[in-house]
Amino acid sequence: MTRVESELPPTRILARPEHTLSRRNISNEAIKVLYRLHRSGYLAYMVGGGVRDLLLGQKPKDFDIGTNARPQEVRRLFRNSRIIGRRFRLVHVFFRNEIVEVATFRASPEAPEGPDDWEEAEQEAMEEEAPDGPVARRAADDSYGTPAEDARRRDFTVNALFYNIADFSVLDYVGGLEDLEAGLIRTIGDPETRFREDPVRMMRALEYSVRLGFAVDEASRSSIESNHHLIQEASAPRLGYELLEGLRSGSGAGICSAWQRSGILQFAFPDIDLDAATVTRVLPAVDHGIGRAVSYPDASLIGALFLSRYYELLRSIAGDGERLDNTELHVGLRGMIEPAAATMHLSNHTVHLIHHGLFTLSKMRRPPERGRQVLKVVRQDYFPVAWDLYSLAAAAGLLPRDVFESWQRAVARVRRGQSEDVVVEGGRAPARSRRRRRPRSRRRRQ
Repeated sequence: MTRVESELPPTRILARPEHTLSRRNISNEAIKVLYRLHRSGYLAYMVGGGVRDLLLGQKPKDFDIGTNARPQEVRRLFRNSRIIGRRFRLVHVFFRNEIVEVATFRASPEAPEGPDDWEEAEQEAMEEEAPDGPVARRAADDSYGTPAEDARRRDFTVNALFYNIADFSVLDYVGGLEDLEAGLIRTIGDPETRFREDPVRMMRALEYSVRLGFAVDEASRSSIESNHHLIQEASAPRLGYELLEGLRSGSGAGICSAWQRSGILQFAFPDIDLDAATVTRVLPAVDHGIGRAVSYPDASLIGALFLSRYYELLRSIAGDGERLDNTELHVGLRGMIEPAAATMHLSNHTVHLIHHGLFTLSKMRRPPERGRQVLKVVRQDYFPVAWDLYSLAAAAGLLPRDVFESWQRAVARVRRGQSEDVVVEGGRAPARSRRRRRPRSRRRRQ
């Protein structure tokens, strides 16, 4: 059954001996922020997905903090910080290897996550902070709330758990602990209302379900089935952000498959056609690479979605022959990539890397014959993306393994700094005779 806000269970508090969350598993930077807030007289809670993951014995991707300190008060406590955002102000505290996000408890509905305000945030980060005007300050004051109100405005119960640094307790205002134990993804409040407020929550519900191995509760799943078309109302940057988050998660194959089965993918990205080879071979190869700590840039992750279709295009143009109409291949690539790029609002540079990264694979259909051929390819700015895609294609069985291994050895030699004469395996290419230079004639001094 759906839990509306009036039916939410009473607050549940787990004292330190009653849970497994330990400070040892929280980053040193997040601990520093929590303790400085606490020692300055403010409430300091770790909030959201970090608490959920630690209780599940997993490593969080980041540690977010909630407090009753206002943004300007947090800013005064941390010299290494910036206030960002216009609708809801957040504080980013910068450390060498981590950014800790600090948010004041709010009573208003959760602001959509994603890059909607990135341009505004970047502009503000470059400006000197000035006091807000009275109208802006009053509007901001009205949005602040208590920890309980902050928990109830969030999206799913398992994401609304708090860890209090003052006494090391876990606070649950919405029944998140119960759903965590049952392995359920459940919206806080009526799913119909929450998904209409922010359709991207439907994508996130399915993403969490796959990543955590949880089931989506019956009411939320039914609402997704009837409202999946509403995803068209979300902004393109947010949809692109969620897609990349899913692909980076290490569970991209399952997440994209869940989005596809629900009908969300077709409405969110109508120009991305995920065929069976992509879902069952390419995306599992991406997940395997991420599991081995490979860090793929955005262009490689998006490009992977086109790999299977690219090789179909290549076969239709070249067949098994040696000759290839490069113009026809470029035109085909543009027709494949550009509509999807426009839908996702990809930058021109990212489109350039995807387009030429895929095109470069046409030059790597057969083992390299000369070192100069390898050097020419490797020196291009888009080669790192091309090599990611080539490696994924090999892992997915889209190209012969022996051809990939030949290029792998040749590229390794280039990266070791060997000369072009020894880049290619001996015996594979004909030896080049060296022309002897004639000695330059010297004029006799008079």
